[in-house]
Amino acid sequence: MATQSVSRWWYGIAAGILVGILLYGFMFLFILTGPSEPANSDGELIIKVLSLVAALVTGLILYLMTALYVVSFTLDWWHVSKSEITKDNPTRLYLLIPVVALSNFIRPVIAAPFVTVGGVLYLWQRSKLVGSPNLSRLLS
Repeated sequence: MATQSVSRWWYGIAAGILVGILLYGFMFLFILTGPSEPANSDGELIIKVLSLVAALVTGLILYLMTALYVVSFTLDWWHVSKSEITKDNPTRLYLLIPVVALSNFIRPVIAAPFVTVGGVLYLWQRSKLVGSPNLSRLLS
């Protein structure tokens, strides 16, 4: 049963997770094709170059979205903890995720897994506390 959403700040968290998953997908494609030289065909070379460029662009987008992710995560956590819908509150340990996400400005390789996995874990607990958001407005 879907309940009324406490806040819409979870969209910023979900966007950060989506970009993180895309980053891993493009990097997996690049690793799968392998940086062997010379390329066996023009098609293989195009796939290698495009997957590397896509991974770099996605990484840059994730880097730029870090501030949005941190603000969204913190505000959503605050709204859920102050909500009257549930008596349980998300633990304060979840606030370590946006702090670690700030390290994206220093070491992006370390922050990307925390942005993705930590965000998924938080949204999973959030859905257990306040219910699933109503996505019918987005899909119609």
